[in-house]
Amino acid sequence: MPDESIVPVLIVGAGPAGLVTALTLRKNGIPVRIIEKEPRAHVGQRGAGIMPRSQELLNFLGVLDDIRAKSMGVVPIRVYRLPGGTEPIMTFSLDPAVAPTPSKPYSNAVVLGQNHTEEILRDHLDQDACQVELGMALYSIQPQVDHVLAHVLKKDGDQEAIETIKCRWLIGTDGARGVVRKQLGLLFDGETLGVTQHLVIGDIEIKGLDRKHWHYWGDMDTILVMLRATEDDAIYFLMLGGRLDLAKIVAERAELERVLRVGTGRTDIELGKIRYVAEYRPHVRMAETFRKGRVFVAGDAAHIHSPFGGQGLNSSIQDASSLQVNLGWKLALVEKGVAAPSLLDSYTEERLPVIAEMLKKSTRLLNEAARAKGDGTNSEKAWYRGGELHMLGVNYRWSSIVVDERIPKEDTPVDPYGVLKSCVGDIVRAGERAPDAPGLVVLRSGGGAGGQQETTSTSLFNIFGPSYHTALIFSDGTEKAEQVVSHLGAYPPELLRTVLVYADDIPSQATFDNADVSVVDRDGQAHGGYQVRRDEFLVVIVRPDGAIGGIVRGTEGAVRYFGGVFAT
Repeated sequence: MPDESIVPVLIVGAGPAGLVTALTLRKNGIPVRIIEKEPRAHVGQRGAGIMPRSQELLNFLGVLDDIRAKSMGVVPIRVYRLPGGTEPIMTFSLDPAVAPTPSKPYSNAVVLGQNHTEEILRDHLDQDACQVELGMALYSIQPQVDHVLAHVLKKDGDQEAIETIKCRWLIGTDGARGVVRKQLGLLFDGETLGVTQHLVIGDIEIKGLDRKHWHYWGDMDTILVMLRATEDDAIYFLMLGGRLDLAKIVAERAELERVLRVGTGRTDIELGKIRYVAEYRPHVRMAETFRKGRVFVAGDAAHIHSPFGGQGLNSSIQDASSLQVNLGWKLALVEKGVAAPSLLDSYTEERLPVIAEMLKKSTRLLNEAARAKGDGTNSEKAWYRGGELHMLGVNYRWSSIVVDERIPKEDTPVDPYGVLKSCVGDIVRAGERAPDAPGLVVLRSGGGAGGQQETTSTSLFNIFGPSYHTALIFSDGTEKAEQVVSHLGAYPPELLRTVLVYADDIPSQATFDNADVSVVDRDGQAHGGYQVRRDEFLVVIVRPDGAIGGIVRGTEGAVRYFGGVFAT
């Protein structure tokens, strides 16, 4: 009989990485406990930028509508002349607007304070009968062969108690100073940045500034940025650096007011409520591995870097959640007994090169911001946040679990952020993000793993889901499609969904009744997005994290891919 006292997954830390991990696992039907040492939810506008790739993943989890309802677009940044601080030198967009396309429906970053994002994620967990347990401080772990013992100090007011939680898997999303990574003895290699990067950051209310811009005054010695986090907030994110007496600024409101007045040259703005203000010295560090036995680290517990570039919250989400994004769907398969634990090794294999590249990018952006002059020189370059920072090019083309029969996969990571143009052009490859395709006319929808209802039209993003693979079978009108559908039908239906994609002409002997979903690519968006000829047969296997796991020519390739995933 199963041990009812054991928790399948314990998550330590209720920031974005922990909350999304919990939500992903719950979407996969895995019971979890999520604990947080703080007695109350976090406040403040840290981690405000949500990049397009993270929006796609939040959409798969069913929370994006709530995020977008509270968020706002990235407003222009205005640089002011010093001294004086009232005359704008230049106004420009940090993230120039990009029109959505059929393959990229979320093409622009949005801004929402981290406390709002966490509140939305907690609400969705509450709806799934999973609540964050506050005032639960982990102080040690004991990894065993088939489980982990977590020793927790429970605080409720003045009352304290010890609890030992027995779990099969433990995920540490408890931050850079958290207990989990230290208990594992993992190296946290990297560096602490220099004096010009020593900052005060805070979430404060500023009165007297227009709300149509973000505002910047500064040079190498002083960086001062004020950002709105939502349409309704009058809260700004403050950064001060250089040769200021940072400890005094943090300790004394009067000194903060003085620096605000002198640094901006403005007498018409007023310091309001202070939610938090603290010294901050950026570190650039990464754990040597993200897994040790039955224990994992993700988010800031696995890697830390400067806040410049808006990659922190987004990378944390994409580490752990499967947000799928990487760990969640794999751990769910192992916990369900349909995949071998060795599948979990691909978490570090895939994410570590991506994070290493992200650390380089965020450090470069911080250095460029420090070099920006008070006269506006280099400002636009220093604050640009588009392109690869949208994270749509992040890929795992070298992964051992990826199968690609169209383009040979990489032996080692070449371009984890997808910045460079591939030598074979822009053709979609296994290991990359799966594009969307709208305008698909539904011929039949049998329910399948995702419970797709009969409709007249749909899109691929409405078909993909966080708890199952999706096999897109591009039919050429021959019996090949029927053979693949028949073979894949042997896999558990809750883990795999088959989608037959026809071009304009449907064969008279169409076999779409055997697939979970059959569609006509009326506008050619699916064929065009995946570079499949209208008369070509191809199978594209999309993982639960929205990445392409396999591009294969037939049944044999599909068997090879799923043999590496459903290994038991």
